[in-house]
Amino acid sequence: MLRTLTALIVTPVGLLLIVLSLTPLRPRADFVVATDALRTIDPQRVSWLDEIQVAAALFEGLTRLDPQTSQPVPGVAERWKWNATRDAVTFHLRADARWQTGDPVTAEDFRFAWLRALTPAVEAQYASLLFVIDGAEDYYRSRLNDDPSDDLAASDVGIDVIGDRTLRARLRGPCSYFLDLAAFPTFAPAHRPTLERWAFRDGRVLRATQHLWTRPANIVGNGAFVLREWSFKRRLVLRRNPHYWDADAIAADTIELDIITDPSSALIGYETGAIDLVRGLPLEIARVLADQTRRGLRDDFHIGDRFATFFFRVNCRRPPLDDARVRKALSLAIDRDALCEHVLGLGDSPALTYVPRGAIKLMPRTAPDGSTIYYQPPDGLGAALSYEERVRLARELLADAGFYRQSPERPIEISFASDQPQQRRIAEAIQVMWERELGIRVALRVLERKVLSQRIRQLDYDIVRSDWYGDY
Repeated sequence: MLRTLTALIVTPVGLLLIVLSLTPLRPRADFVVATDALRTIDPQRVSWLDEIQVAAALFEGLTRLDPQTSQPVPGVAERWKWNATRDAVTFHLRADARWQTGDPVTAEDFRFAWLRALTPAVEAQYASLLFVIDGAEDYYRSRLNDDPSDDLAASDVGIDVIGDRTLRARLRGPCSYFLDLAAFPTFAPAHRPTLERWAFRDGRVLRATQHLWTRPANIVGNGAFVLREWSFKRRLVLRRNPHYWDADAIAADTIELDIITDPSSALIGYETGAIDLVRGLPLEIARVLADQTRRGLRDDFHIGDRFATFFFRVNCRRPPLDDARVRKALSLAIDRDALCEHVLGLGDSPALTYVPRGAIKLMPRTAPDGSTIYYQPPDGLGAALSYEERVRLARELLADAGFYRQSPERPIEISFASDQPQQRRIAEAIQVMWERELGIRVALRVLERKVLSQRIRQLDYDIVRSDWYGDY
């Protein structure tokens, strides 16, 4: 009986071993990166950082950003020319710009893609970037209702196709950063036959099949890489596009993006050699690695500047947050220096404005008169005050708003994503600051990222942790 039972147990295992031995191991990509889960790689619909980076690898716009200077350089457009008033620019597409199928990329491919992004039903998160084009915002808003009779025509938008390889964009006015915008994925071209088959036809979204156009067997891009594999919630594999006009300059033949939501697992993959790059490590792990780096024990851990700002999004429609004095008081009572030094401890800088001040020197622009200009953000609320002075001002603002006479019946809630432990640490620290310095009751609400995103769209929150990355 035991031998029979053993045979029953061993036989399936033996079969499994045979199958595995006959299945060749998947070859390792030239470069393997750990990444978060991706919702979409549709260039007109991406909005998360990892999605934007993948879309930028698969699609190329009229311009691209130089990786060293972040300045716009030729992409699909080999050159361009502004008119005298700098409110219109004509792009000349390179003759060797090709889709991965070998078809030429045309000016109409850009016009088709931009008009698609301006269709509200497509849900392009960055459609507003196109509003600098004359008529684009009116075109978009005319389609927000269900009445097609008042829809503006495509000809009302300042996108002119002048032959297969010439595109003119007429703007609402001078826009010194339009060439930067042209490098963003929302401005990428679309392969019209593919989109019309699966996702978008005659100005309408094909909801039943639109998600299928980005599958490896269907998607057609014009970027440096093509999508070879997309295993849902597991990995994406990109292969160098032989039809890309600058293919010889691409060092890697294949890139693999392993979708790993647990940063600790990603680090284990890196330490064992399965992964080449891990980003966004948990704070506790990052601190250990930073300490090892300072002591000379490793040289592969890097902390770099990001053109990004982390902030709290406040629902201005909910009492007591509908009072600007209350919102100012909450902002003043956050000790940003303490957060950066003691809670984070990795060199983050206190922020009083959306645009990081240290990044301004990286963004020179040419004014209409030919001079070089730099954007200068405002100083920010309470910039000239000490923390103690800011707290005193915050208490005065709350008193003036009548906050202490009629305290809210419920605590103010700070919501954050469950998969971001760093967000919890920041929220807990600010909870202590507000309760200690202002006497405000604060509750923390942990939500799954998908639920949190839905609540943000529905304005169903008090305060939620958010971030902003320089998009262009």
